[in-house]
Amino acid sequence: FGLIVDGAVIIIENCLRRFGERQHELGRLLSREERFDLTAEATAEVIRPSLFGVAIITAVYLPVFALTGIEGKMFHPMAFTVMLALTSAMLLSLTFVPAAVAAFLGGRVQEKENRLLQWARRAYEPALNWALRLRWAVLAGAAVLVVLSGMLASRMGSEFIPSLDEG
Repeated sequence: FGLIVDGAVIIIENCLRRFGERQHELGRLLSREERFDLTAEATAEVIRPSLFGVAIITAVYLPVFALTGIEGKMFHPMAFTVMLALTSAMLLSLTFVPAAVAAFLGGRVQEKENRLLQWARRAYEPALNWALRLRWAVLAGAAVLVVLSGMLASRMGSEFIPSLDEG
C-alpha cells in the first residue's frame, strides 16, 4: 500500500528541498535548531494538501460500509483496516516523521536528478504544457469520459457476489 506512506513522503520531500535551499543560501550545513525550525515550516507548508489527500482516499472507502449481506461481511473489515491504517499513518507523518527528519538528517542535502528522472521530465513537461494550453479541451474530454463511465456503470448489475444456499 503506497498510499499509506504518501503523507510521510510528501513531508520528507519538502523538508529535504527546504534543507537543500537553505544550505545553498548559507553556504554551510544547518545547525540543529535551524533544522528543527525549517522542518516545522516545511511541514506546515504541506499539511493541508497531505491531509486532504488522505481524507479523499479515506472517503473512497466509506461506500463499502453501505454494503450488506455477504459483501458487507467480506469487505467491512478491509475498509475499516485501510481507513485505520491511513489515519494512523497520517498521525505519524505529522508527528514522528518531522521529528525524525529534523533529528537525523543533518548532513549536506543536494537535489540530483538521475537519468530516469531527467527522461521523465523531458517527456512529461511538453505533455503538461500541451494540456495547460488546451485546458478546456482536456476538461471537456475528461467530462465526456466521466459521463460515458457513468452510463456504463449504470448498466452493470449491482450484485457483487451471488447469494449462497447454505441450507
